[in-house]
Amino acid sequence: MKLPRIIGIAGTNGAGKDTLGELLAERCNYKFVSVSDILREELTRNDIPHEREHMSNLSTEWAREHGPGVLSMKTIEAYVEIEKAEGYNGLVIGSIRRPAEAHAVQDEGGVVLWVDADQRTRYQRIQANNRDRVTDRLSYEQWVAEEEREMYPKTDDPTVLNMSATKNACDITVMNDFATQEEYREYLIKEFEL
Repeated sequence: MKLPRIIGIAGTNGAGKDTLGELLAERCNYKFVSVSDILREELTRNDIPHEREHMSNLSTEWAREHGPGVLSMKTIEAYVEIEKAEGYNGLVIGSIRRPAEAHAVQDEGGVVLWVDADQRTRYQRIQANNRDRVTDRLSYEQWVAEEEREMYPKTDDPTVLNMSATKNACDITVMNDFATQEEYREYLIKEFEL
């Protein structure tokens, strides 16, 4: 499979988005940038805890100031500057959470993948990963409630996180119901001819 120059990765928390992005970086020499990391860096600069609510609020603020596709567009613009200098073959943008961000990738000739898995399995993966993020220390019930808020917002505002509409905008769906990360990686290598 011929990979496009720009690949967006969207999906649910704990589904394996970062694993896919890291695999593309490792095996295909793509630059992998997670928009969640960009948000965390900004929160750190402003001495704000890395809670999902703060990340969501910052993301929405930027979207209102610069348009709902701002995170993808900023990442693509920055990549174009370093692409030739650093010799990357492409760009992977992880943690896309708005349809406009997916469309920004598609408008540049890229594709967007939706990565998902069973909800309870994803929660257990997050707990097992122990990345020491504030958002990872929630009870299962709190975690589900936050995911529902992001998945099905109670507004038509395009600047608010809308995972269900983002899912509908994606080109390819990847289900990660594998028992181990190694099985998932092997599947991705075979499926996408990495």
